[in-house]
Amino acid sequence: MMLNSYVPNACKRYAIAGLVIALVTPLAAVAYEMAFGASMAHAGYNFLTSPFGMAAIAAPLGITALIAGLGYRHDRLARQIRSERAATEQLRRAAYHDSLTGLRNRHALSEDVERIITCKSGTTGKPASTALLLFDLDRFKYINDTMGHAAGDLVLKTVAERLLAYCTPNQQVYRLGGDEFVLLWEGAPGGETISSYCDGLAAFVFRPVQSAVGWIDTAGSIGAAVRDPDVLTLSELLKRADIALYHAKDKAGSSHSLFTHGMHSIHRQRQQMEADMRRGIADGAFSLNYRPVLRASTLSVSGFSVRVRWRRLDADDLEQEDFMPLAEDSGLMLPLGKWMLEKALKDAKGWQTGAVVTLPVSAVQLRDPSFADSVVKSLDEAQFEPARLILDVEHNATRREGAIVLINLERLREHGVKISVSDLAASIAGLSMVRAFPVDCVRLDLSRIRTLAGERKLEQMLTLFLQLASTVETPAILTGVDSEEDFECACAAGAEQVQGAYVGARLFGLQVARSSLGAEMQSDVTASGQLKFG
Repeated sequence: MMLNSYVPNACKRYAIAGLVIALVTPLAAVAYEMAFGASMAHAGYNFLTSPFGMAAIAAPLGITALIAGLGYRHDRLARQIRSERAATEQLRRAAYHDSLTGLRNRHALSEDVERIITCKSGTTGKPASTALLLFDLDRFKYINDTMGHAAGDLVLKTVAERLLAYCTPNQQVYRLGGDEFVLLWEGAPGGETISSYCDGLAAFVFRPVQSAVGWIDTAGSIGAAVRDPDVLTLSELLKRADIALYHAKDKAGSSHSLFTHGMHSIHRQRQQMEADMRRGIADGAFSLNYRPVLRASTLSVSGFSVRVRWRRLDADDLEQEDFMPLAEDSGLMLPLGKWMLEKALKDAKGWQTGAVVTLPVSAVQLRDPSFADSVVKSLDEAQFEPARLILDVEHNATRREGAIVLINLERLREHGVKISVSDLAASIAGLSMVRAFPVDCVRLDLSRIRTLAGERKLEQMLTLFLQLASTVETPAILTGVDSEEDFECACAAGAEQVQGAYVGARLFGLQVARSSLGAEMQSDVTASGQLKFG
């Protein structure tokens, strides 16, 4: 042990041991001669001159070299074994752990779930109660795109550290990849306790992260699923947690949802509807119609707003309010929006009036960095005047990934495309979007204003909103004018442009083109009070 402390190199230790053994050999021979009566000098002389003595003189060097060689081979073999063990352990860790966060990965999760499923709890013979919590981060792609991958990696590492800090001994944390994490909870309690735990977990994990570029806000959703006896694989358990996560994302802010069997049927219906929509886009099952926008003072047409309709096979037709949320969530909004733009430009190009076209645009489209370039390309290919196109944007479109949205809108306005803000009356805070960058008009929904003010104060509230729009020097279009009373109220409040069922029915593109043979479309009031076009 002492030799190990002073001489850590194994090869040197073997050499020293060999030298000691070799030196002891001649000394032992001399001691033997003396033991049988020869004097020390005579014994030493006889020993040195004998063949055995000469061999004993050379023995230290030979034995030292031999034992040193054996020590070197032993040390090299030991180092090789240690290196192979370290490499094996490194490969095993890489196979079961995430390289960025150090958390266990999907492969480790699969083995742990399989172990839990095959294990029986106690003597009851029933599977142990286990919950799987699946959650991901909101705006993670935006963080990577705008702040860099270093900031994104920092957020992932920080979230992983917070998850580990919040976990109890019977919980394991895994990273599936990207911004998806899993918490596996063995011996999980009932649903109410899990729900309370998710509240605390979200509050602890989804906090701002400090980085070199400043504080980064984090948020996310959690989907939880408790394993039933009929769940036999990890994929089934993850599927349930994913369905619950999807429902959690429908709620505002950081939220969570616990899987129920009712969600399964809803999810299947949604999947079927998504597949039908994808097929419908390819097969031309969608159509556009156009609702005229009138100048209230002259009842002349100033433009048309676009609405999309889905003609479903073996089912009722759907208005855009019924399927647009699904298109946005499923990623189908991008191809559907591209088709709507190209179809509207093609239809409006044949109108002789030169009326403007207002096309609704989803926030999902605006968060696409290439959206502005694709619109400009479509305008160039259709040889359509950019000033005749108005893109209708929701008032809260800049809430998520606002930098990309603003860049797209500024790029479009530079090219001559006009921008309108929709549903401004839903919240006075929507005026902040008008202050953020110049817009060309705002759209006020009369039905929303009626909900806010009631019938008695409708005209006063409408006047207020019109004055607010006038304050920021932005023209306003009043939508939802569906009756004669609505039209009279709009005129009394000072609305300059109106749209709705009363002032004009929906038209298809060909109908608009046929009605545009004159220099300008005009509208008259029928005997029943309904406005019509002549």
